[in-house]
Amino acid sequence: MFRLETTIFHSVYVAIDSVSALVIVGYCAAAFLTAVRLRRPMEAGALVAKGALLGMSIKLVATCLKTIELQTWNQIAVFLAIFALRVILKRIFQAEDKLGPQTEPVSR
Repeated sequence: MFRLETTIFHSVYVAIDSVSALVIVGYCAAAFLTAVRLRRPMEAGALVAKGALLGMSIKLVATCLKTIELQTWNQIAVFLAIFALRVILKRIFQAEDKLGPQTEPVSR
């Protein structure tokens, strides 16, 4: 029974992790189109930051779900390292997001 529960949790973890990656890729694609077609690179950078924040928030859910499987000190240390990196990156992206899209002259 324990093995079945572990497999189910792992499957849900992989699904949520995949969704977070798709969110980030989607925002990056939208940012690329904004930069290339509309020629607004600052707005594109803001889109990437928003996508990274949302994707990392979704990834946190997957990481928390995966913590159910933490059984050794090595697994706990890896989780703490990933969590610390996530917190640092999220704060960097939030700081960039607060700057917001800055006005740019339209190039012709």
